[in-house]
Amino acid sequence: MSGRGPLVLKLGGSAITVKEEPFKVDLEALGRLAHEIAESGVRELIIIHGGGSFGHPLAEKYGIHEGLRDRAQLRGLAETHRAMEELNRFVIEALLEEGLPAVPIPPISCFLTRSGRISRAFTGPVEAVLGLGAIPVLYGDVVMDEEDGFRILSGDQIAAYLALRFSAPRVVLALDVDGVFTKDPTRHPDAELVEVLRASEIKTISAGGPGRGIDVTGGMGEKLREMAPVAEAGIPVFFTSGKKPGNLLKALRGEKVRGTLLIR
Repeated sequence: MSGRGPLVLKLGGSAITVKEEPFKVDLEALGRLAHEIAESGVRELIIIHGGGSFGHPLAEKYGIHEGLRDRAQLRGLAETHRAMEELNRFVIEALLEEGLPAVPIPPISCFLTRSGRISRAFTGPVEAVLGLGAIPVLYGDVVMDEEDGFRILSGDQIAAYLALRFSAPRVVLALDVDGVFTKDPTRHPDAELVEVLRASEIKTISAGGPGRGIDVTGGMGEKLREMAPVAEAGIPVFFTSGKKPGNLLKALRGEKVRGTLLIR
């Protein structure tokens, strides 16, 4: 059974940045998405965004996702976090422009991982921000790892963790694709959108998106693996395109819109 906590919204990095151009925000898309969030009327909300063309190129350049191997990577640790803070600033500003009380919460300060999986979390700041009636905004980030020194903590893993921690009524993922397909739709014209997917079916679905640019967090396959436990807990997860005007607005309102619904 779904909970009564805050709705969890994940803005895909590919939906808010120009993935082929490092460190370029898609300001038009970001502004529109912020407007749709405001128009939805949903105020009990946790927002997480991905890294897109800000975090992924640096993480790849320095091998951050592999953990600490030599001290030269420490610069990469700092640069990756700085880039994600910069993208987060654009997201916060877009939300503030729409009158939404968005408060940034850096994951590097409240999550620890072990071999890339969340091992310890201090979610007090998230709970406190929600208690004030404001909107906590987190993001995929480089975090300290108890075995590997540091690792990339994806926004998808954060979204899944917080959805379970706060008993979200549902999770919405705004991506650069319509949802989960049977095949890569850019290479297979016969690819079909899977409108409803059960968590138990994930291993049998050949899920994939366009695969443009660099995505060290593993694309649609990883999103499905992260969200499966959420759906299994009775929290529905909806995947839709944030690139198409109106999709996010309808998804947040619970209205019918093209996408994939992941359920128990």
